Amino acid sequence: MNMKTNKYIKYLILIIFLTSVLTNQLLAADSINDEIIAKQKQIEELKRKKELYEKSLSKTRQQINTLAGQITNLDQTIDKVNLEIKTVSLEIEETNLQTQQLQEEIAAAEKIIEDHQQIIADLLRLINRRSYYQNNLTALLTNDSLGAFFNHVNQINKINNSLKQKVDDLDSQKVELTRQNNLLTQKHDELIGLQNQLSSNEEKLNSDITIKNSILKQTKGEESKYTILLNQLKKEQQQINSEIYNLEIKARKKLLESNSKQFLASEKGFIWPSTSRLVTAYFHDPDYPYRHVFEHPAIDIAMSQGSAVRAIKSGYVAKVKNTGNSGNYNYIMLVHSDGISSVYGHLNRMIVAEDTFIVQGEIIGYSGGMPGTAGAGNLTTGAHLHLEVRSNGIPVNPLDYLP
Repeated sequence: MNMKTNKYIKYLILIIFLTSVLTNQLLAADSINDEIIAKQKQIEELKRKKELYEKSLSKTRQQINTLAGQITNLDQTIDKVNLEIKTVSLEIEETNLQTQQLQEEIAAAEKIIEDHQQIIADLLRLINRRSYYQNNLTALLTNDSLGAFFNHVNQINKINNSLKQKVDDLDSQKVELTRQNNLLTQKHDELIGLQNQLSSNEEKLNSDITIKNSILKQTKGEESKYTILLNQLKKEQQQINSEIYNLEIKARKKLLESNSKQFLASEKGFIWPSTSRLVTAYFHDPDYPYRHVFEHPAIDIAMSQGSAVRAIKSGYVAKVKNTGNSGNYNYIMLVHSDGISSVYGHLNRMIVAEDTFIVQGEIIGYSGGMPGTAGAGNLTTGAHLHLEVRSNGIPVNPLDYLP
């Protein structure tokens, strides 16, 4: 074998060496792996504890018609939310570690591939040189047999094929690593959403603590006073629901009689009523503290006191319930096309008038909800917007309509 063939073999040895370096680099992140595994174990333990709380809550929710049962339920809900907060935080940390690990692996693969490409380029320059063909012609003339010449050529081809295969393998590794990194990016985006959920949970945690303290303050720990409080809340909710239902029927009848073209005009889709999308209580939320009195017919959106509230869809202002500074419940009801209406509760200030039309995105009022403030009502625990969506008068899940 001549000197040039020996040079090719040296390049092949270098390729194999570099491939082994890449393999070592891909396996070098043991410390990160250990951290990831540790966090996964912590997450699994927290999820196991949460499942235990869920089982316990399913029992205590059946007993919240008593003061002791309600306080126990709130305590367990608070503990469960704390577990959810810890779990999401750990999942975010885990994903950050996985992302860091893959970025290091991809950087290593790119460096090795770059080195391989340079080697291949050098080999191609050698192969394409005129002297290469001259040397092969010399080999043909000087070899004792034609078989020795073809053996020489076959060795060169085998080396080139091996080099090409190595580069192809590394390219495949790079594609796979990039795919994994894209998947982790998607997962991280999902966890950003969970980070928002984390904020919602923190808001809910504060809300549940406020509810617990409020109940204990109003009842002074007496079961009889708690029973009176529940009856008042139930009566108030029934009155509000009946009022909204009847008002919508009257509003639609009026609109049909007037044949309002402005009302019939409708843009596609809905929008959120606020910049905030932090939901602290969901439609028919199983953790809603007064669920045994009534199903929560809305979503509660965390909003600071005095934030602008916008119409989720163009429509007709059927009701502006303004109780002034009495602290009673304020709300606005809008009637839209296709049998849909929306209700905005706990408003501190309203700036639209009844029997008018508004367009999607128009400010209709400003949020309230802080206990004791105008429009807050008796069921509030802090600043937020109570948003209902109704289909033919029946409450439906707003999240099925909001983008």
